[in-house]
Amino acid sequence: MKDAHFLVVGAGIGGLTAAAALQRAGARVTVFEQAPELKEIGAGVIITPQAMHAFDYLGIADRVAAEAGPAECYHSQDYATGEILLRGPSSEEFRTRFGAGFHQCHRADLHSALADAAAAGGNYTLHLGHRFVGATQEGGRVTATFANGLRYEADALIGCDGNASLVRTSTFGSEPVKYTEQVAYRAVLDFDRVPKALLDAPYSYFVGPGRMLLFYPLRNRKLMNVIGIAHEPDWQEEGWIIPATRDEFVRLYQDFHPAVLALLGALPEDAIFKWALRDREPLSAWTQGRITMLGDAAHPMTPFLGQGACLAIEDGIVLARAVDQASTVGEAFALYEGARKQRTTTVQLASRDRGRDLQGRKTGKAGPGQNAESMGLFAYNPATVPL
Repeated sequence: MKDAHFLVVGAGIGGLTAAAALQRAGARVTVFEQAPELKEIGAGVIITPQAMHAFDYLGIADRVAAEAGPAECYHSQDYATGEILLRGPSSEEFRTRFGAGFHQCHRADLHSALADAAAAGGNYTLHLGHRFVGATQEGGRVTATFANGLRYEADALIGCDGNASLVRTSTFGSEPVKYTEQVAYRAVLDFDRVPKALLDAPYSYFVGPGRMLLFYPLRNRKLMNVIGIAHEPDWQEEGWIIPATRDEFVRLYQDFHPAVLALLGALPEDAIFKWALRDREPLSAWTQGRITMLGDAAHPMTPFLGQGACLAIEDGIVLARAVDQASTVGEAFALYEGARKQRTTTVQLASRDRGRDLQGRKTGKAGPGQNAESMGLFAYNPATVPL
């Protein structure tokens, strides 16, 4: 399918991965992003070995690793006593077992590396400030329409526009979006404000009744990323980034270990946000004719396995490889979906289940549960997996 032209809706991590990889397959790519500028919010994302394989495929693995800094071994700890419940392997052990390490990345750094990789492909156009509203298919072509009145035609369209995907809605119709009864809190603080008691295990997640709290370093220990997820059945406020106060964050975790409370007490008051976690049921298919999807548009993911970004990255690489192997759009999309559907559905459902383990809502006792490592998710290489 050399010289095929793909429209990519959404310039997030998955969309930019696909844009870079599709050009490697000889395709022409036009990306539409509804935001007026290309940037990511300042938060962290964990990139595990299979996604590092993808970045090696795109030629950006060394850059991502250097900007993130050395990976920290992760720990799971009891919410009240701080007892270590689980120690994860070191990054060197990951490299030995899986051929790649893992890194805690600042999302903006990762996004910038992918944007540069896409732009360096030589067959790429980016349009900002374009909100997708619908698409039609006729005569072997697909035409996308945008809120500003622009209509754009190409050989195929890929929806990479996240959990609230307009490509998904316009293609498959509206569907219920379920509130998961979970609220996430997020903040980033300067690493020199982190309590000394946490410096020996700076990548850790504390698990307790109805709540978990995760923190890990970013940018070579210049910043600390902090995420709390709490079971709150009655909280239904709409919004993706809602300002929260330090006091409400601290009150929610007031029975956690003193070192955790000291960390929360050090958070900058103007840099704490919260949002409701929402979920959708797995789709029976992601593709309709010349339109397909990837990442959260195709398989929305709760964060309890830390694999949402990594699965979107995998999708982008496998999709481009399918395009490289196929002779038609239909064949490419069938290869792609066939290679990805079972894996992503399994992780989507397992992530929900792990949330109950971490918060003790399944057995009555909070614990590490089955994580991405124990599920064998890291023994996957999107650049070489058979299609």
